[in-house]
Amino acid sequence: MRKHAIIRAFLTVKWLVVLAVVLYLLFAFVAPDRSTAKLALYKLMLGIAAAVIGHIVVKALYPYMSVSKLLEEDKHDEKADAIKFVGACILRGTVMAAIIVGCLLGI
Repeated sequence: MRKHAIIRAFLTVKWLVVLAVVLYLLFAFVAPDRSTAKLALYKLMLGIAAAVIGHIVVKALYPYMSVSKLLEEDKHDEKADAIKFVGACILRGTVMAAIIVGCLLGI
């Protein structure tokens, strides 16, 4: 079950992976050494790679938590649904932000 969630999460972000690879190729072969462009490409590539890793980690840790399913479920009590939705968004955002900031700062 968990293996399938990881594969689906990777397929969800496949275009970000392609973008990270393109940025790496630009970083490695096009940007001149010791330039601001090389640093900007490196940080952008690192941020995108961290976002991909963060998305996969969230899907691996919480495969049952789907924001789209939360929105599709019962609409009897809108306040309770809103609280569940906000809680899920805060949890996902916190985990992803921690991974992205950790990668960008080298922690």
